[in-house]
Amino acid sequence: MYAPADRTAKAIIRDTALELFGEQWPAAASLKQVAERAGVSQSLIIKHYGSREGLVAAVDAHVLGVLGNALEALAETAGSGPPDRFLASADALSSPAATRYLAHLLVGTTSRSVEAYRMVQGFADSLMNRMADAGAVAKDVDRAQLAVVLLAHELSIILLRDRITDVLGADPMGRDGLRRWWDTIDRLYSGTAIQAPVPADG
Repeated sequence: MYAPADRTAKAIIRDTALELFGEQWPAAASLKQVAERAGVSQSLIIKHYGSREGLVAAVDAHVLGVLGNALEALAETAGSGPPDRFLASADALSSPAATRYLAHLLVGTTSRSVEAYRMVQGFADSLMNRMADAGAVAKDVDRAQLAVVLLAHELSIILLRDRITDVLGADPMGRDGLRRWWDTIDRLYSGTAIQAPVPADG
């Protein structure tokens, strides 16, 4: 499991970059801006990350690691409801800037985006195999297809977070919003949310 870093200067720089990149995207944010917001010198950023590209790579690795934690926590439930560790992982991605960064990263057209999505899909494939080995997946289901569908489903709350918030008037990634989201998904999958219509008489 990925372990988010502590509150060292290096971690503060990375987290500040994540916030700034989520607001402006890496191509629009300079190391000077990162340094000013983090309250450090540009030379300290270079010392820890080597270059601007090194900082971007560190931010990518961090957000993808936290997302991998959330996917692993989902696998542990086998669809039975939101575990505490999933909520903790969601907390680590709770800022709108972080989810915007992930949205940019995963749906972009650069090689970074392609690699990032393949990495996340690799998490999902591995966890799907573990769930299948534990007897939580029907034997006649295409595991690869199911992993892709479930990943797309779970990513939707991140990729569409701002739009969902606009429509519902509540943040779906907040603790209350996330529990309500899970409750609705549980009802949908169990067949209690959408039912067959009652035939009209006659």
